Amino acid sequence: MIDIPVGGLLVALGVALGAFRVGVETLRERVRRAVALVLVSVGVSFFAGIVSLGPSESADAIAWRSDVEAALAEARDHGKPAILDATAQWCAACQDLDRHTFHDPSVQAALRDFVAVRVDMTRFDEADDRLRRLGIRVGALPWVGFFLPDGRLNPGVTLSDYEPPSLFVRRVEAAGAFRDRPLTPVEAWLGERGLAWALVLVFLAGIGVSLTPCVYPMIPITLAVVGARNLDRAGPAPGLRDRVVRSSLFVGGLSTMYATLGVVSAAFGRGFGSWMQHPAVTAGIAALFIALAASYAGFYSMDLPSGWKARIASRRGGLAGVAIVGAAAGLVAAPCAGPVVVGILAMVGTTGDLVLGFGLMLAFALGMGMLFFVLGLSTAALGRLPRQGAWMERVEAVFAVCFLVVAIYYGKLALATG
Repeated sequence: MIDIPVGGLLVALGVALGAFRVGVETLRERVRRAVALVLVSVGVSFFAGIVSLGPSESADAIAWRSDVEAALAEARDHGKPAILDATAQWCAACQDLDRHTFHDPSVQAALRDFVAVRVDMTRFDEADDRLRRLGIRVGALPWVGFFLPDGRLNPGVTLSDYEPPSLFVRRVEAAGAFRDRPLTPVEAWLGERGLAWALVLVFLAGIGVSLTPCVYPMIPITLAVVGARNLDRAGPAPGLRDRVVRSSLFVGGLSTMYATLGVVSAAFGRGFGSWMQHPAVTAGIAALFIALAASYAGFYSMDLPSGWKARIASRRGGLAGVAIVGAAAGLVAAPCAGPVVVGILAMVGTTGDLVLGFGLMLAFALGMGMLFFVLGLSTAALGRLPRQGAWMERVEAVFAVCFLVVAIYYGKLALATG
């Protein structure tokens, strides 16, 4: 398959051009590294199957029927699912859907058990009247509807624009369960990969953020807050039990703050899923992730005023104060945690799922707080930490690549549906 060697070549070229180079200071050097990061990201996208150069293999065509009334009645009587493709000769997106999606072997295999119906709507008014008599309303083309075995139209999986084969297969797989609104790209990804995999990814992202330059220097201050190390007070550090309690409260405050953000984002994003397939929305999300990647590439930073950070760092207080400082630490970490948090919240907001928003942000916060928790329990571990250095810039470069890959995914959706 051509995609793997092409992806490997692009990754190698990007690395050779300095994608993970450290000590970049001038604008010219940053632009060069940005180009290299893009090459690596495109190469990774080839590995992940997001983009492909490989041609579709030939396969038997779908047995489309034109007798829509009889075909849908037959599917209902025999308890079979059905698909109806409303198309027209003047509809460019319809032709692309037929040429690239319906002729793809994976799509044809997924539709093997469906009764397939195609309605030619070149003479739109006449064909529209025919469908309206069946209770089917087609507002614009292309229009692909899925019917449950009991004959009901499944509105949540109706397609109203072009969709590439990989996404269309997921739509077909989701057509067996009734949905009152369309799947968003995030929900489709979760349906394929599973929530557990998403939680692991954001947990690892949290660990990665804790190793970035704007979080790593917080370690001495954090240890002073949890009591594992005294920065300005004489005397021994508190006992293990006290450190466990204070470390847990610190991480708990951090987790509560981020989990609350996840719930709020999901609540305000409820209902957005119905228009997430619009090319303007997907293009906007792609632009957002490009902007987040640019922050990790060193073009700008997301930071809090220095006065705020100094005030947060100076507070120690009792147990309640430890939890408050833990929550505030998430704001201090904004320059590095901010892009990841914004990216997660953007995806959560498209689903309107409160449990998902809470779970993903909680997993991220736990990953970010793990380093602080471990160091809070063991002062000896502090001496084993690697020194700050060039490796932190490489961590940021890895984050930039991850965001660019997501941007490529949404950019491809925008181009396909535009």
